[in-house]
Amino acid sequence: MFSGQGAQYYQMGRELFASDPVFRAAMLRCDRAAGPVGGRALTEIVYGRPMSESEGFDRQEEAAPALLAIGYSLAQAIFARGIRPDLLLGYSLGETIAATVAGVLGLDEAFALLLEKARVIEATLEPAAMIAVLDGAAAVMALPEVRAAGAELAAENSARHCVLTLRRDQLGALLAGLEARGFVAARLPVRHGFHASLLDPAGPALRAVAARVPFRPPAVPLFSCATAAPLPALDAAHLWRVARGPIRFEATLRALAAAGPPLRLVEAGPSGTLATFARQVLGPDLLALPAINQFGQDLRTMAAVEERLR
Repeated sequence: MFSGQGAQYYQMGRELFASDPVFRAAMLRCDRAAGPVGGRALTEIVYGRPMSESEGFDRQEEAAPALLAIGYSLAQAIFARGIRPDLLLGYSLGETIAATVAGVLGLDEAFALLLEKARVIEATLEPAAMIAVLDGAAAVMALPEVRAAGAELAAENSARHCVLTLRRDQLGALLAGLEARGFVAARLPVRHGFHASLLDPAGPALRAVAARVPFRPPAVPLFSCATAAPLPALDAAHLWRVARGPIRFEATLRALAAAGPPLRLVEAGPSGTLATFARQVLGPDLLALPAINQFGQDLRTMAAVEERLR
């Protein structure tokens, strides 16, 4: 499973970068493939500031390629430990990362795509906000404060977690209203409104960017959180559907659980959040492991993946 934007933080994977030769080599390969991002290498962006310093890391131009580099490099480190996936699953931006790992996109092509899309988004869209709410989507979307703010449902992650997208000027009032009703909510580190109509002004340009990419058949089967179904082939229309429509993570996990043998999941992303959502959806006994998380001890966390999944 590959994470989307919002999962990023400075110093993600630092211990692996320092101590795991496969992860480090993959990150340096991503440096070369991406080229300078705002005048800096990706590894400088990720590891050049302390973890507590978050200002600036919500920029699309930095966050999207950094997450691709981390997801791709974690996958290579997992593969090097003898763990081979039967299926790759991406969450939002994670679908592009999954497609890159599956060989649908070359690494150079994937970074070029994400950086060009970032330039379109930052040049076209007004600032917006996305918030995570610790409750189910039906209860949250029925609130009068949510309707008054014009918030749209961006993701249904579990019966206890959803994400909303809204205009930036509505954020303070909505957060205050949710808090007054006893809901726990937090703003996500993004600057624009994904998975909602606020993305529409950038739609034609984003589709045109993706239409220039030569997509190949996946070497490993893909499953989409946009459709909660297998993804036989990737194209520009699907990438737009991923960005514009809601993420159906809960429905996706239930479809996977119903389709075959018991699931064993590993999250090749920086936060471990998808593994947590998966256990919320399918029960605490589900084997769903993070490759790393924001609490450090990357080598120990990766060793647990190797022990449980080999």
